[in-house]
Amino acid sequence: MTVNPAPLSPAYVRATPFHTRAAAANEGNAWVARNGATLARQYADARDEVLAARFRVGLIDISWRWRLMLEGTRAAECLSQVMTRDVSALAPGEALKALWLGDDGRVRGAGVAARFGKERFVLISAQSDAPWIEAAARRFAVAVCQISEAEGGLALVGPYAAATLERAGLDSALDPGRFRKLFWRGQEVTLSRFGEHGGYEIWCAADDGILLWDRLMRAGEPFGIEPLGMIAADTLDLETGIARPGRDWRSPQPGRNHGFSPLALGLESLIDENHTLFNGRAMWLAGRDGETRRLAGIQIDGETPAPHTPLMRSGAAIGQTLSSAYSPALRRAIALALVDVSAAAPGTELKLTLSPSLEVPEFREAAVRVTALPFLPAPEPAVL
Repeated sequence: MTVNPAPLSPAYVRATPFHTRAAAANEGNAWVARNGATLARQYADARDEVLAARFRVGLIDISWRWRLMLEGTRAAECLSQVMTRDVSALAPGEALKALWLGDDGRVRGAGVAARFGKERFVLISAQSDAPWIEAAARRFAVAVCQISEAEGGLALVGPYAAATLERAGLDSALDPGRFRKLFWRGQEVTLSRFGEHGGYEIWCAADDGILLWDRLMRAGEPFGIEPLGMIAADTLDLETGIARPGRDWRSPQPGRNHGFSPLALGLESLIDENHTLFNGRAMWLAGRDGETRRLAGIQIDGETPAPHTPLMRSGAAIGQTLSSAYSPALRRAIALALVDVSAAAPGTELKLTLSPSLEVPEFREAAVRVTALPFLPAPEPAVL
């Protein structure tokens, strides 16, 4: 797929390649901006959209994700020193998930590194960290360009995601963590499986966005396909129990807090301890035994989400929630949280205070319970 370089940090809000179709389906004209892209907040009822993805199939515009291409003879070496797993071991068509840490061993970012060729890689993340990656690339004489605007991407999630692909004429036989480039009925696309929902991602040139949307929506009609807005997409993502950059934490900035450790965010599985070259490794090892916080799942007694709210036990604060949403499948509000180790065991009962709202105009206390992650497993593929 041919792409043209674009500015690393666009300072304007742009429409995605699927905006025309999204606007036609967006009944309430509800929009949200993410990473500089305009996206549907919801198309109709966000709760119905979540259930559609869990029991049928949902289509999500993922063009907003930050995508950076790195190319050069030392690109593999560069990324292997930046990321917490050995990128140089990948073969073309393979990808891995990893972190990149600051000099202090705290998490700066998390994402997917995909190898497109001997000297070409694409880095994908929910949050841009372009200055940091670009600075590393300069040390290795590696060329960097942002490809977020040159391409569009759609995710298919749900039990009938594979069946939708097959009906559209795309072979769904692809292992997680793999991708392949295809020439599909006159359209060049990249099919990948990088997400935690058991689904697929399909990327195309920006000019082919409408064609891709229409083909997938037609193929998914027999399975009850629905487009999902960002409320539904974030809820599904939260149910996987994985802390995300830009949603649950941000890269540490000068003059602000020092960020979070991989252990606190529950992301140490993205670190290969046998990979000894990555930046921040020594500080990560030195600090891991002293980490007093853990990532936990929280189920709230009620339907009201409580993001970034202190968690209390016996009148003392022992943690705080991160992102929070109402889960239609669980019929209650849920949240990720950072809690003291002493309160991280599933079944631990805590309390939090809900803020006033139009419906309930006073502060009120709610009971919460720590639960194991993920909140819900990924949907199983349907057997036809």
